[in-house]
Amino acid sequence: MANEMTPAPEMTAAPEMTPAPLQYRSVGVRFVALLIDVIIAGIIASVFATPLQTPVFNSAEFTNGTFHVSTTANSLAGLGSIISSLIVLFYFTLLLGAYGQTVGMMALKIKVVKEDGSKIGYVDALVRSLLLIIDAIPYIIPFLHRRNTVHYSVLARCNSYMDVG
Repeated sequence: MANEMTPAPEMTAAPEMTPAPLQYRSVGVRFVALLIDVIIAGIIASVFATPLQTPVFNSAEFTNGTFHVSTTANSLAGLGSIISSLIVLFYFTLLLGAYGQTVGMMALKIKVVKEDGSKIGYVDALVRSLLLIIDAIPYIIPFLHRRNTVHYSVLARCNSYMDVG
């Protein structure tokens, strides 16, 4: 009976995995994530903008025991503010578009997805980032939408959820 073959075990289909329900993150947790991101983006932006906002040195003189320095405002100071704003916008847009998370969100396990649970793209991230800038006041004085979220998430049709992965 050495030639006898044993029948192959029946192949059964793997049970279908259903995604875990999305859990909204609280305003406080999202605020801490935003604070982390603003600090990081601010440091990056200051590296590029500070040289443009530094006053221009004209002259220095020492008379009658007093040191006098003459400076004038830098004519590129306004450009530094624009560059800072663009860097902050790119920080949020690029990270959200690529990963659905910024560094602060990664630290607090928050992920931004569309309302149907799918990944947001760069256009969605840009819309959300622009609306974040416009709608920043609700973090100071919470003015929440009916679903415990802020208006930029509602208008961009994406929300912050707990990252379970």
